[in-house]
Amino acid sequence: MITTATRYLRGMVLVACCLVAPVTRAMEVSYTVALVRPTTGLIDVTVEIRNASGASLDIAMPAWTPGGYGMRWWVKNVQQLHAEDGAGRVLAARQVDTSQWRISPLAPMVKVHYKLYVPKRLMDDVHVKLMGPSTFMYVVGESPYPAAGPVTLHIEAPEGWMIATGLERLKPGVFAAPDYDTFIDAPIEIADHFDRMTFKDHGANYEIFIRNAHNYDRDNFSNTIKHIVSELAEMMGGAPYDRYVFLMTGQNRRGGGLEHLNSTNISFKRYDSSASSDYRRLIYVIAHEVFHAWNVKRIRPAILGPFDYSRPQHTRNLYISEGMTSYYGMLTLARQGIWTREVFYEELSKEIKSLQTSPGRLITSVEDASWNTWITPGNKAHTFIDFYTKGNLLGLLLDMEIRERTNNRKNLDDVFRRLLAEYGLPKPGFPEDGLQSAVEAVTAEGKGDSEYTQFFADYIAGVVELDYDRALKQVGLKLEITKGDPEPSLGLETEVEGSVPVVSAIDFDGAAYNAGIMLRDILLTVDGERVVEQTFASRLKSMQIGDKVDVMVMRDDRILTIPLILETHRPATYKIIEDPQAFPGATAVGNAWLKPYAPPFK
Repeated sequence: MITTATRYLRGMVLVACCLVAPVTRAMEVSYTVALVRPTTGLIDVTVEIRNASGASLDIAMPAWTPGGYGMRWWVKNVQQLHAEDGAGRVLAARQVDTSQWRISPLAPMVKVHYKLYVPKRLMDDVHVKLMGPSTFMYVVGESPYPAAGPVTLHIEAPEGWMIATGLERLKPGVFAAPDYDTFIDAPIEIADHFDRMTFKDHGANYEIFIRNAHNYDRDNFSNTIKHIVSELAEMMGGAPYDRYVFLMTGQNRRGGGLEHLNSTNISFKRYDSSASSDYRRLIYVIAHEVFHAWNVKRIRPAILGPFDYSRPQHTRNLYISEGMTSYYGMLTLARQGIWTREVFYEELSKEIKSLQTSPGRLITSVEDASWNTWITPGNKAHTFIDFYTKGNLLGLLLDMEIRERTNNRKNLDDVFRRLLAEYGLPKPGFPEDGLQSAVEAVTAEGKGDSEYTQFFADYIAGVVELDYDRALKQVGLKLEITKGDPEPSLGLETEVEGSVPVVSAIDFDGAAYNAGIMLRDILLTVDGERVVEQTFASRLKSMQIGDKVDVMVMRDDRILTIPLILETHRPATYKIIEDPQAFPGATAVGNAWLKPYAPPFK
């Protein structure tokens, strides 16, 4: 029984406890980057930690970068790490794992200092590019994850330099993020000059920062990007960000891109015109990276966020995250009319040829390729499969399969919208069987046969050849495969290393394979004539199929002469064309497939 007196006494005890209980303050983490002398290849990084609890704290460097699925061990660039408290007293900093240090004893404020080596391609006298995972160490929270809580960044840059990043700007040189994952997701470009363009679409502000560009139509380029983002935002139900930043750098070689939550980092070959194949690739990379803002940054396998940066994060679904992003990159350009239909079919044909000439397609499933991307297979020439390429083509096959089963009432677009609604950030990512479940649910909504077990078993978990004809006929197309004239062949491929041709691939059960030539053999002569890259192909064509030749190779320190019988090689061309005998209604399905969501490019 509770009386008035006991209630009074309990209240007094509660008040007393509140008066003496310590106030726990949230941990605060801030970073300072000082670009003292960029030409030295070194920058100074300071991590300041306040209000940490415990007897010590651990700080670690990511071992890999989200979007780049391989162990990079970024700790290799860290040097001269040391720690101190707020009064400047030295604290012990002991390395306890490959990428991890323990700081002790703990103080109310801890400062960790280190120098970071930045490669020349990322830093010189006119610019610095900072990629978060390879730059910023993290306070280890509930191991192995980074500690929770907001992050601030101070950048001390040379006078007059500009800072471009997707991070929230608090004031000049000061930026913020709600947590470490978001913080290191955003690349940072600091330079003495940018060509900057802006536009607004679907309520979001876009900024394009370009360095080292040359010979491009500025207005047309910006307009092209605007149509890409508008098409994808319209398809996916709106932009998932308020601001999006393109960081773009021209260089003298082909480049690539990396996706981020509200930005992308793209390098491209400069000295280009908008009519060139390199420009075509650049526009495709842009579309690919923009769709990543949905697919992989928000629609993602469950293991890809929150991130464990200390070890490989295995998933069988990278063919979805990367390959199907490639499919939508191409499809977006075709829908908008940025690519003609002919160009779109040509690019899809290249993907088909790439897969069909890869012997690994009959050995390694796309699921296994996704899972094992963290390692390089020892027998790569015969077992490797590119999950980008096969995932792209699986996107095509699934799209057509759903359209066929639902009489074009549903398609793969509906699947990605469903995945976004069910699993989009900040919700947990989708389970390993999440795509199949979403495909079956969407097909059922479209009143079609929703059983996809065999499809996924054959094409995704298995190595059954993809049925391009079944897919393409749904939209009035067909694949034309033309065999070239017979040519004599050794049944191998070479790559020049230094000045010598090294065997890089051998056709399974082909001439070189059966003769006993091995990968990494150095090809010296064929029938007594030295193998020279510039002339060997024409020399080989002058021989006859069935000729017996002596191939001299160097294997380790031994010279071997290996007899070989030249085999027949008939190079094939792959071309997607309109089918003059397409079934009634196929053209309408094809038009629906390529119909834009947003006003088309002009």
